[in-house]
Amino acid sequence: MSTFQDWFWEIKECGQGPHYYFSATFAPSDAERLAALVCQHPLSGFKRCHFVGKLINAPCGNSNTPGSYDLYVDQSNYAEVMSGIQRDEPIVTVAHYVWQIIGVCDRNFGIESGYGGITGTDNQTDTSLIVALAQSPELTLVDWRIVSGGDGYASVFFRTGTSAAELLTYLQMQPEKPDFVQIEKELRLALSDPALSKIYRLGECRINGWQLEAIVLHNIEKTTSYGGEGWDMTPHTSELSKVAQTVSDKCKVPGCAGGAAHAPNDFYTLIGSHLSFGYTRQEA
Repeated sequence: MSTFQDWFWEIKECGQGPHYYFSATFAPSDAERLAALVCQHPLSGFKRCHFVGKLINAPCGNSNTPGSYDLYVDQSNYAEVMSGIQRDEPIVTVAHYVWQIIGVCDRNFGIESGYGGITGTDNQTDTSLIVALAQSPELTLVDWRIVSGGDGYASVFFRTGTSAAELLTYLQMQPEKPDFVQIEKELRLALSDPALSKIYRLGECRINGWQLEAIVLHNIEKTTSYGGEGWDMTPHTSELSKVAQTVSDKCKVPGCAGGAAHAPNDFYTLIGSHLSFGYTRQEA
């Protein structure tokens, strides 16, 4: 009998967060069966609510797009979520620091675990649901993704796949030391795109335990905000996050575009951005 670990095992392994996200897309003809199978699954600790219309920040579907949503909310946040979706501009809001929402919209499925989500059997419940959907002969899983981030933290891209078999294998994996040569090769390849190579250049790459830390060199525009002078990293973070995601997908390792990179021994001089790939674990 197969033993499956929590779907967010890799996020915990890397100490990332604060929020955990799982998303999956099924075949276009699977929408009704998907909703029915989720509804039939034992979801201890969750209560269901249904909403039709535009929902700004549902854990599934396209943001602010009309749709039919089934939301399964942890019991402590259910009343607040119900209140939020009944507003003139419906939005998912929560009452507590920690929350967990499972969502179904058309052929899209998602889980949002705020600050790691609720603990104990309920986390096992959502993993068992993912396994049940992946193993169901009535559904065809088209793609899936696991990410962390939110609340101003950089998105960390963990794993993507295009089949149920890949997902079930992932849920039984153990961390493996990354192939740093492949990671650096794919990073250089991604940055060689003509549109990017005009702006970005790969600087130092350093191996730290099971992680490759890279500096991407680029100019940073100064900006004035909140009454003072600063640097505008937003466009670079957005663009390099796509690069990190591409490398992460190809190398099957966690990847992240973090904060600004400083000149050696000079905290006040910014020279580019940090990217990292792999696990925050040291050699034994």
